[in-house]
Amino acid sequence: MMVMNVFRIDGLRAVLAGMMMCMASTTIAQDLDAKYAANLLPVGTKAPDLIDPLDSIHRIDDFHGRCVVLDFFLTENDDFRKDLSEMKKLFQVYDMAGLEFLGVSLDNDPGVLQNFMDKESIPWGVISEMKKMEKTRMAKDYRIQHIPTLYLLDTEGRVLLATVEINKLKAKLAELKKANKLVAPELAGQDHAPQYPGGVPELMKFLQNNLKYPVEAEHYGIEGRVLVRFFVETDGTITEREVVKTELKNRLSDKKFSKYSEMDKYAMREQGEGLLKEEALRTVDKMPNWQPAMRRGKPVRVKYTLPISFKLK
Repeated sequence: MMVMNVFRIDGLRAVLAGMMMCMASTTIAQDLDAKYAANLLPVGTKAPDLIDPLDSIHRIDDFHGRCVVLDFFLTENDDFRKDLSEMKKLFQVYDMAGLEFLGVSLDNDPGVLQNFMDKESIPWGVISEMKKMEKTRMAKDYRIQHIPTLYLLDTEGRVLLATVEINKLKAKLAELKKANKLVAPELAGQDHAPQYPGGVPELMKFLQNNLKYPVEAEHYGIEGRVLVRFFVETDGTITEREVVKTELKNRLSDKKFSKYSEMDKYAMREQGEGLLKEEALRTVDKMPNWQPAMRRGKPVRVKYTLPISFKLK
């Protein structure tokens, strides 16, 4: 009985410790906004216009009818870099739903900013005054005290959310998407991802009719998925296709392959994988033009990843 009581006490302590850690984490998150977001523009405020390095005005009204995410950042800031992968995920989810993303860099070195954007492949637009943060009009207008700071504007250009916590932005966007409030009703349906003619059913039919299983890969029992990435151009043509990943398995461990050495099996796997990659690319090359993606009512060039499955019977 004494041992059981000790275990129960230790277990209770562990549970309480876990609860305290969660509470501490939540408190830290709340404290960040309490400390850095309290003086940001209040909800309902008309967002100030933005400017670029040539002092040209970017009018907030130009985004009329679409919600806008403004991400104020410095390339060297650790918190911004930590959140960047999550912001890219949000872009992938919401860009074709009509949401506008705009980065506002507070860097003052154009070379540093451009190198960072090239290295990180930032997919959204970025503007900057190319001045130190304390001298920029945009940092003053938007009351920036912390990097990163995030603003979400509604379809009328008013502040809907001002925060330094990307999770709060994520939750608010999910709420707006569920309520169909990311774009004004008159713009709904204007933006969409690229599409194979006739949609997914016709794409599956095309792959079924054109994909040929390489004999050697079939013999080695190699099957799975080959992920091909390509660009759908504004005229619907497919360019720059490449294999970015394979998710394959094989049956080379079966008894009938026991006479082969591990080196031979490795060569078989490599050969089979190579053949499946070649066949996936050959099939993509045979596809007709797609319907291009539409952004703000105009066709745009976008990157698309297509999984092509090879399954043995």
